[in-house]
Amino acid sequence: MKALTVRQPYATLICMGIKDIENRTKPTTFRGKIFIHASAKWHERLKTNSLFTDDQYRNLACHGKNNGKNLKRYFEPGQIDNLPVSAIIGEVEIIDCVINHSSIWAEKTPIKGYTVEGEPLFEHKPIWNWVLANPVLYEKPILNVKGKLSFWNFDKDILGY
Repeated sequence: MKALTVRQPYATLICMGIKDIENRTKPTTFRGKIFIHASAKWHERLKTNSLFTDDQYRNLACHGKNNGKNLKRYFEPGQIDNLPVSAIIGEVEIIDCVINHSSIWAEKTPIKGYTVEGEPLFEHKPIWNWVLANPVLYEKPILNVKGKLSFWNFDKDILGY
């Protein structure tokens, strides 16, 4: 099955069903189930305290109330060292790929106008929002797995999982 490497804490948020979009600079035509691999490196935004927008923080707090946990605090810098890295942590389905999805997790691409055919003209290279559904967070992650850029293949049956 295909796998996609995502930096923490976003990998865990995807598998928990909180983050429903993966933002990428390239579109994908792939539809179907993939493994989510948590990268060995943490997201660089962790260093700048800008992991989440205000809306995303509110979304985490809301999920925390529903799950009996304070997820907002759980994913703040300094509190997330216990999230697995270099591991297959779950799976999710890619069901669509769009620009400017309405999700609070979608990075937006400014539109500066439209062509005669009605196609949007972008101020810069668009950010593609890969729409995700049906997430599964594994109770026991598959540890010590080296990731790759873009999609890559992983056969968990070889490891006896």
